Amino acid sequence: MAGLLEGWDWFDNALQAQLKSGGFEGYNKSQSMMIMYVSSGVRRPAEIARKMRLSRQAIGHIAGQLLDMKVLEANPDADDGRSVVLGFSPRARSLQTTAQKIIATLEDRLEQRIGARKMAALIEILNIDWGAAIDDGDLAATKKSRAGKS
Repeated sequence: MAGLLEGWDWFDNALQAQLKSGGFEGYNKSQSMMIMYVSSGVRRPAEIARKMRLSRQAIGHIAGQLLDMKVLEANPDADDGRSVVLGFSPRARSLQTTAQKIIATLEDRLEQRIGARKMAALIEILNIDWGAAIDDGDLAATKKSRAGKS
């Protein structure tokens, strides 16, 4: 699984480098991940929290940073008056467009490197629902099950 983390680092480091060379400020990995989710159309903080597997409080903190930086703006959710949806601020629309272009270019470059068949398999695997996060009880049960098989 280290390869998955290395792949994310490859992707995020390239995105960050391209954004910086385009005159945009640097973002930490959590901010970068939130920018990518909002850029891809995931706009509700609760959904971003689920996808990033972070608490709503953590997402609120990251969103707060990006709101303070004037990257994102929060608007009332038309479907749920108690909630907000996140979007790029007018000032950051060029960031959104640039990030989308960079992401598409990185995906194309990766496909060139690993081949179309492996890229399709990677996309399929990454889009499978992996289920809820594993907790300590799940890990203990797995260890116990493996010990019984020895």
